[in-house]
Amino acid sequence: MVDHSPLRFHGLDALRGIAMLLGIVLHAALPYMPNVQSVWPPGDESSSQGISAVFWFIHVWRMPVFFILTGFFANLVVSKRSWKRWWGNRLIHIGLPLVVFSPIMSLTLPWIFAYGRSGEFVFFYSNDGQPFHLWFLWHLILFVILSVLFRFSYLFGIGVLQGFGRIGLGIIGIIIHKLKSIGAGILFRSRFPLGFIVISCVVNLPSGGELAGNVAASGLYFLLGYSLYGNPSLFIFLKSHWTYYLLTGVVGFTLYMVLGSNKIMPYLIALDMPATEYLRVVSGPFGVIAVLINIICAVSFSYAFIGLSEKHFGYFNPQLRFISDGAYWIYLIHLPIVTLTTFAMFKLPIPIEMKFSVAIGITSLVCLLTYKLFVRSTLIGVFLNGRRISLDSERPQRRM
Repeated sequence: MVDHSPLRFHGLDALRGIAMLLGIVLHAALPYMPNVQSVWPPGDESSSQGISAVFWFIHVWRMPVFFILTGFFANLVVSKRSWKRWWGNRLIHIGLPLVVFSPIMSLTLPWIFAYGRSGEFVFFYSNDGQPFHLWFLWHLILFVILSVLFRFSYLFGIGVLQGFGRIGLGIIGIIIHKLKSIGAGILFRSRFPLGFIVISCVVNLPSGGELAGNVAASGLYFLLGYSLYGNPSLFIFLKSHWTYYLLTGVVGFTLYMVLGSNKIMPYLIALDMPATEYLRVVSGPFGVIAVLINIICAVSFSYAFIGLSEKHFGYFNPQLRFISDGAYWIYLIHLPIVTLTTFAMFKLPIPIEMKFSVAIGITSLVCLLTYKLFVRSTLIGVFLNGRRISLDSERPQRRM
């Protein structure tokens, strides 16, 4: 079967780049959130409910949409090229940057956070708590390893089904194949995947809805995106009806905030609570409801923004293409910049909303400028993203 889908989805590329830029907003917001000192120790003396609401809105869908897009593009590469091509690409462009940037994070983040707590510059190298910033990449590497195992298991399973046919028990193979198809349809292929939401809620309970320490939960979103690429009818539906998903997400997020997301979600596990007590609280009625609403919001907003981006930005745009190309670099370097900038302004007698805006502006400018000057047209850019195709060859007519 020939795959006639486009080589690039410009709208999804743009969504990925914008979501990456929003990571700057999240980390600029953390020091100004109420009661944040327990999980982000360098906090400002003042806090803002408005900044907190901005943080929670972005946080509830940003990483889920990343994993969905990662799965989507993984299936694109596998369909256009091969599994080996995807495995090699990920090992080069994720595995090697992990090796290079992990020590850079250990060289910068520990003393920056120490400066935020004490106000004194003391340069030191530490691996304590690392690599918390690069957890997204560690999850992707695990997906590569697991996909290798599952791929060979799948091929072995095909051999088993063929063996059933050879000994006259082909009906068993048909039943197994049908059960797999039905299960995949219920979990991933429906227009509003209730099965996925329920299973994802159960898987997310141990981590309170957070993906950083829960590779099974992030893996479900990856599989959701992988399935979406192979489901063109659903993809077209998202483009036509993205507003319904957006409305569902807004309603769910409103409930999430009314219930008090900061009472349990998502950093409760970081408060030195005994594991048994944490599981008792998070698995109680409020915890289950909070996680369920979190998942509904994540799926709804992700589907809404995927449909919106491809509906209205599914064509070549040089500005959005620049942002999407620079997204990986921004992810890798933004945290030391935004934290140092934010912590340096703690004692300034200006409104925290202004500090928040200045931190976002400075970090965005530094990230984009360094990408333009030192990465985009250099070997570093090839190291991170591979060789760029000429922009002149990527100016197709806008897809309907």
